[in-house]
Amino acid sequence: MNAAGSGLPVDPRVASLWSRAKLLVWPERYVLASLPSSALPESARLLSSSAGKFAALVAERDEVSLTVEQGVWSNSELRRQARGAAGPLRSITLDLQLDLDVCGFLAPAAVRLAAAGISIVPQCGYLKDHLLVHESNLERTVEVLEAFILGCRRQTFQE
Repeated sequence: MNAAGSGLPVDPRVASLWSRAKLLVWPERYVLASLPSSALPESARLLSSSAGKFAALVAERDEVSLTVEQGVWSNSELRRQARGAAGPLRSITLDLQLDLDVCGFLAPAAVRLAAAGISIVPQCGYLKDHLLVHESNLERTVEVLEAFILGCRRQTFQE
């Protein structure tokens, strides 16, 4: 079974999920920044100013990764502490609520995007998955994902 005619197999259960997915492209431009772990409290405060927009915060042993709207980042004192920052990025929400026990949902999309030369930064929430892509790749990313979703709909319909 190869959704979207790519020749790459897709598990029927995963294809069924993708067949129901919709893409939500957030209108803002985003920055993904790497900060020292000590910047967690300040990062959380900055994140709180992002109500209604996509934002993400990942805290781990070695760093804090912060995704915020570009304007919020540009006005932040945290910029001076950043080890690195990438952008402008765009955020695409895969608008489908997923159970946490689903295996391999992102894999076929990631393979297709990689084959198209598109780098992604997955950011997953409890219910939905999100992809960050460089703004210059947004249009092509949407094309690849929409073709994949359409292929999954055809595959699901045929079964």
